[in-house]
Amino acid sequence: MPYVDAPKTQFKVGEINPKILIVASEANNEIIDELVSGTIDGLIKSGVLATNIVVEKTPQPEDIPAAIKTIISSNITTSSPLTRIYTNPIAECSYDAVVAIGALIEDQVDGDFDALSMNSYNEVLDLVVATQVPIIMGILTCRDYEQGLERAGIGRVVKGANHGYFWATAALSEIQVRSMYCKNLSDTSIFDSFNKDVSSTTAADSSLAAISKNKKVAIVCAQWNMEINSEIVLKLIDLLVSSGYSSYDSIFVYSAAGSFELPGIASYLAAMSSSGLPLLDNRKSSKFDSIFCVGSLIQGGTKHFKFIGDSVDISIQKICTLFNIKCVSGVLICTSLDEAKYHAGISVGDKPGNNIAINLFDQIN
Repeated sequence: MPYVDAPKTQFKVGEINPKILIVASEANNEIIDELVSGTIDGLIKSGVLATNIVVEKTPQPEDIPAAIKTIISSNITTSSPLTRIYTNPIAECSYDAVVAIGALIEDQVDGDFDALSMNSYNEVLDLVVATQVPIIMGILTCRDYEQGLERAGIGRVVKGANHGYFWATAALSEIQVRSMYCKNLSDTSIFDSFNKDVSSTTAADSSLAAISKNKKVAIVCAQWNMEINSEIVLKLIDLLVSSGYSSYDSIFVYSAAGSFELPGIASYLAAMSSSGLPLLDNRKSSKFDSIFCVGSLIQGGTKHFKFIGDSVDISIQKICTLFNIKCVSGVLICTSLDEAKYHAGISVGDKPGNNIAINLFDQIN
């Protein structure tokens, strides 16, 4: 699979030029202005027209989810889905993706910083599921102002990297994966790793084979930390096929920009595949029986990894209920790379790994 540990900082748009909404807070404007500039620059360098990028402001970062909700609801379009980059199963929106940009800084917050941060993450994910418009989470959660400067690429101690470029790539990636689904496409390159004849022979001996053969499965895999994620996906596919639950032709792999974006794509696949809406080639897609979300979050210099992990798990549980589908969270939340490797089945020193794909597969039995 053509992935790296971090998504590429440039991404080329397709035939239809996307329209991107950026909603940014006015607080901590030194940081925010730099992040907005980086996002816009990344989008334009990838081919997005400057006239297709709209920036709206809110006073505080915690105001951003409500502002996005208002803007999306007032920008529903009557244009035909066939003129869109991807079909929205809820309602077609003028914007193809949204980037939320703000900075929650712990030493500036008088109340419960963790609760405020988690609320923002949960509200954004709830909006993604409710509107089916991809929203990139660019609301930083920093311990101090200097850490915010570093994430804007203007740190005074460590310069850092402007995260706006990553968010630009993420927005375009989220548009692309929805467009791929609507064109009846998915990532097939991962299947090159398998000897299909051997696996299909093994499947015939499985007790599940007689009743479960050819279940339609989606695997959504985050692009960050692909050294970890790809091992989980490979093992999961092997288990699905060798058990008889599914076959190679019935497993569809899609890429999410990061772990935070997993629920959005999972809910999109669940909603579209059960909606009866035609794809862009006018074919209808059959419903997925199971959806797996695979990602890994490794502790860095902020609490960001924990906020993402907790909000993603909450959102995936909601998707199970909302769409009556088996949606399984396989997002690792680890304090070190070695811990993540172990749970991906990679040996660490003399300690053999234990791949969580086995536990994920058990959840659908």
